[in-house]
Amino acid sequence: MKIKNTFLLGIITIAGFCSCVSEDFENGKGGQNGEGIMTLDVAVKEPSANVTRAVTEVTNFPVTVFDADGNTVKSYSTVADVPSSVIMAVGNYTVESHTPGELVRQMDAPYYKGTEPMEIMKGITTPVNVVCTMQNSSIKVLYQNGFDDVFSAWTITLDDGGSTALTFTEEQGLTPAIVYWLFQSEATQLKFNFRGTNKNGSTVTANNTLTKSQAEERYDDDKLYFSGGDAIVITVNIVESTEGEVTGVNISATVTFTEHEDVVTIETTDDDTLTPDVPTPGPGQDNFVQLTLFDPITFTMGEGSTLDPSIADVSIACEKGIKSVMVKAESTNPDMVESLIAVGGIYGLDFVDAGVEVVDNSDLVQFFLGLGKNLSVPAEGDLNYNFPVGNFFSLLDVMSGTHTFNLTVTDLEGHKKSGSVVITVNE
Repeated sequence: MKIKNTFLLGIITIAGFCSCVSEDFENGKGGQNGEGIMTLDVAVKEPSANVTRAVTEVTNFPVTVFDADGNTVKSYSTVADVPSSVIMAVGNYTVESHTPGELVRQMDAPYYKGTEPMEIMKGITTPVNVVCTMQNSSIKVLYQNGFDDVFSAWTITLDDGGSTALTFTEEQGLTPAIVYWLFQSEATQLKFNFRGTNKNGSTVTANNTLTKSQAEERYDDDKLYFSGGDAIVITVNIVESTEGEVTGVNISATVTFTEHEDVVTIETTDDDTLTPDVPTPGPGQDNFVQLTLFDPITFTMGEGSTLDPSIADVSIACEKGIKSVMVKAESTNPDMVESLIAVGGIYGLDFVDAGVEVVDNSDLVQFFLGLGKNLSVPAEGDLNYNFPVGNFFSLLDVMSGTHTFNLTVTDLEGHKKSGSVVITVNE
């Protein structure tokens, strides 16, 4: 693979000498009051993955000059407002310029920022070149042809271990816009979680992990962490059996590193793929309703946000179709109980006493949206469903104690099965 050097685009020179400079500087005598001159260039270094090679204008970038203690000593609304020469007191400074606005986790455009140290000396003109680099990374999701012929609804989350995850759903269609994502500091992995509903009503889930170090080619100048300017493309593929039945999904992914133009494949780890197969009843009626529970989970307060929510999925399968999924919660922490009661009063959800019906419950969807989580609820007659108890992790993260979730599943013919799962949060 040919490795190419990066290059600078979008350099706009805005500095130089002008006639308004004091006579002392013009005559080479130097600043008589311990002063020097700053001249400024601001440029943008586009990542190599910017295939459009579009020049990013910097004339509207704000400029700030900080002293050695971090105090603002000069501030300009735009690069265009900076004089061609700026008289400064002797000292050490840092000059900063960036894309207008604030850098946040999810954006619809690239965000550039650059800083440059500067020393002003008496009677000396100091040229300062601030090079702004891309701080966020582009993430594009593609779907295999025919994906919407198989799935009627889906939710994809991409989690780098930060406090929030990136979400894609069927509402964005098969060609969602590129998202510019600010990776969590030192993020080495990006976890892909999928939950979809087949056209026949059954549920498919899958979990994959993308690790930057698993790229098929590495470069000496690349870090182990995903960084600003990296361009990631994820394709969601349909997995079929030899009989042509859909059994799940998997992904393929590529990355173009910020300093290189080559498109590189990232090997993905298939953490888990659940198939939508309907269980076959055994003797009697015990197998009409299948309830697969997870083992007790224990973590320390503050760690909940780092856990993969899918480890706390409860898998439900009903051959005759789901009629009801009731969920009740118990806790040794009275604050947790009070929180559930309070939130329940807002959304009309009684987790503590009567229990909450999950089937066709739009209020439950709104409750989880309030926690920053997406939830798909089953419709009456669905054959499969995963109830994501892990969606409670963000609430439990600040609630030490033992928390028990009791579930009762009933199918359309009245067959019923109950079970409980336990999550313990230590201080």
